[in-house]
Amino acid sequence: MCRILLAVGDGKRIRPLLEALLKSSEHDPYKLARKKGSQHKDGWGYLLLKDGYIEHYRSESAIFEDKKKVKEAMEKLDGFVIFMAHTRAASQGEKNLFNVQPFGFSTRRGFIFWTLHNGDLNKKQLIEMGDLNPEELKGASDSYVMGAYLCRFLEGIEKEYLLNRFKEIKVTARSLMNTVTLLMNNKKEIRAFITAYMTDVYASDTLNYYYGRLLYFEGADVFAVVSSTFEHYSYIPFEEVENGTAFYVKIYPKTERFEIEEMKF
Repeated sequence: MCRILLAVGDGKRIRPLLEALLKSSEHDPYKLARKKGSQHKDGWGYLLLKDGYIEHYRSESAIFEDKKKVKEAMEKLDGFVIFMAHTRAASQGEKNLFNVQPFGFSTRRGFIFWTLHNGDLNKKQLIEMGDLNPEELKGASDSYVMGAYLCRFLEGIEKEYLLNRFKEIKVTARSLMNTVTLLMNNKKEIRAFITAYMTDVYASDTLNYYYGRLLYFEGADVFAVVSSTFEHYSYIPFEEVENGTAFYVKIYPKTERFEIEEMKF
């Protein structure tokens, strides 16, 4: 299980969220309450889109052991940015750089995307649904297989395509399917798609529920979706994302605008 962050808007407003990600990963009271340790230490990564360039960083180090890079990323959070980040506590797949998120994929349909996931999916079922080669994906995490499935079947960056494909993946969820996907096509259109989902069995345990929730904040100049632990390390007045919710975000960096559509999925 992992901690995740997606934020769009004024970079200076996003800096406290990166700090909260670091603190949430170093000591997570919700993880500790579940007797699963208190840290998310199996690597971390981020994707920064700003001023017409993309920086994609992944490291096997824990975020709280990589503070020099965190500081560098913090300094780049200025002006209008799109920022997504993930800290890993491995549940499936080998603990190595390959499985550190976010993952990046280039499709044959004229768009690229980056995706991250927190939770557990039925990897075997997802491989069978996608007619993927299990031997090739032996050491890969369930999250990587999710990305490979999307790369094969996702038709485009429009809301309907994303909603349909993530509904297909949803049937493989064993616990959580909290995801963030950032997409860009060859017309330079940028979209983000976020899902918040936990199974009824998982949510029936109070400790699991509080650990697995996603929170969000929407203001005039920033929109953010984060893991539940951020509420312990931030003064931002988050609201809870209702289970089974998806956000589709149209992003316009040149005019520094974003449009958010919320839906059930």
